[in-house]
Amino acid sequence: MILLTLLGFVVVGWTVLELGMTTLTVQGAGPLTSRVMQMIWTLCLKLFGRSPRRHTIFAMVGPLLLVLTALTWYVGIWLGWWLIFLGSSDAIVNSSTNEPASAVETLYFAGYTVTTLGLGDFKPSGPGWQFLTAICAANGLLALTLSVTYLVPILSAAVEKRQLALTLHGIGGTPAGILRHAYDGTGFSRLDPVLGSVASQIVGVGQQHLAYPALHYFHSTDSAAALPVRLAAFSEAIDLIASTTPGDKKPNALEIRRCQEAIRSFLASLRTGHIRMADAEPPLPDRDAISQMAIPVTVAEYAQDEAGKNDRRLLHSLVMSDGWRWDDVGSGVTQEPAS
Repeated sequence: MILLTLLGFVVVGWTVLELGMTTLTVQGAGPLTSRVMQMIWTLCLKLFGRSPRRHTIFAMVGPLLLVLTALTWYVGIWLGWWLIFLGSSDAIVNSSTNEPASAVETLYFAGYTVTTLGLGDFKPSGPGWQFLTAICAANGLLALTLSVTYLVPILSAAVEKRQLALTLHGIGGTPAGILRHAYDGTGFSRLDPVLGSVASQIVGVGQQHLAYPALHYFHSTDSAAALPVRLAAFSEAIDLIASTTPGDKKPNALEIRRCQEAIRSFLASLRTGHIRMADAEPPLPDRDAISQMAIPVTVAEYAQDEAGKNDRRLLHSLVMSDGWRWDDVGSGVTQEPAS
C-alpha cells in the first residue's frame, strides 16, 4: 500500500510542477501541458482543416483548451491525494463511526478537501494524516488561485491580439492595400506616425504568446482580426518598401527596422513550440495588383537576405498553423458564410 502513497506524491508533485511552470513563469507552459495543447490543436487542424465551418470550430478550441487545462490540474491533484490517502487502510475514517473509509469514500474525501468544501463526513485518523489533509486543502486552494490568475490575463491578451490584428488591417487588408493607402503621391511618409506604435504592440503580443502558449490557439473566424494573416500582410508590405523603394521615398528607416525586428521577435517567441520553418517560401505579393498602382515599388526587384527569407517561411508556417492559407494574406477579408 505504501507504493500507492508514493505514486500519489509523484502525481501531485508532477501536477504542481506543471501548474507552476505554466502559471508562474514567462517561458511557456509545463512540458506535458504544452504538448497536450499542441496535440489537440494539430488534431483539430487535420480533422477540420477542409471543413467549410473550420474557422467556427477553431474559434472554440482556445477557450476549451483553457477549461480542459484547469480541469486537468484539478483532477491530477485530486487523484494524487486520493492515492496518498489510499496508502493506509485507516488513513481516513467515518466521522460518526470511526470505520475506515472505502476507496470510493476516500476519493470523495480527497475531492471535497481539494476543493476546500470541508463537509466533515469523513476525517483523517491521526496527526500525520491530519497534517497531510491540511496540505491537501492548501494545495487545492493554491491550484484554484493560480488557475484564476492565469486564465484572466490570457483572455485580456486575446483581446490585445485581436486589437493588433484590427489595427494592422486598418492600415490595409492586403500587402497591395497597405502600399496603396500608405503612399501619398511622393512617398510613404504616411506610415511614420504608426510604425513605432505598431512595433511596440507586436513585441508586446509576442511576449504574451511566450508567457501564455494557449494564446496561440485563440482563433478568429474573420481574417481581418486574425493576427497571423494580418502580420504576414504587414510584413510583406514593409519589406517591399524597405527593399525596393528609393531612399527619399521611404518612411523613417529606423521605424521600419523596428517593425522588422518586432516581427522577427514575434516569430522567435512562437518557434519554441508552435511553428517550424516551412519547407519553401510562400508566393510573392500580387505583382499585377501592385504594378497597376503608381507607386515606387517593384515586386520583381524584391530581394531579401537569408534572414528575411527565413522570416517569410516562418510567416507561412504561422498562417498555416492558425488554420488559414497563404492566399488569405493577399485576398483581403475572409468570413465564413452565415449558418
